[in-house]
Amino acid sequence: MIEVGSHTVLVFIKMQFLGQWSRFALTLGIGYQVTKGGQLIVVTEDENAAKTTYWFRLSDGHEVWVVEDVVHIPAVCIKSAPGDQSKCRG
Repeated sequence: MIEVGSHTVLVFIKMQFLGQWSRFALTLGIGYQVTKGGQLIVVTEDENAAKTTYWFRLSDGHEVWVVEDVVHIPAVCIKSAPGDQSKCRG
């Protein structure tokens, strides 16, 4: 799928996929497609080990590509906060 619009590329240490996503293999990585109501949480770490959490909202059909520790997101974050803000959900 060709994604037109704003994109973000981050080196990550952790990601959480909230909502309904499907996963598929790429030649060099893994792809994830939103099937219903996708929210993505990405945690990064800088050279001083300081973590930052980013939140993204993605529409149905949008794809996120992961190649090693780099995530390609067809959106701009809606929020960011210092530290690892990802939470376990049950």
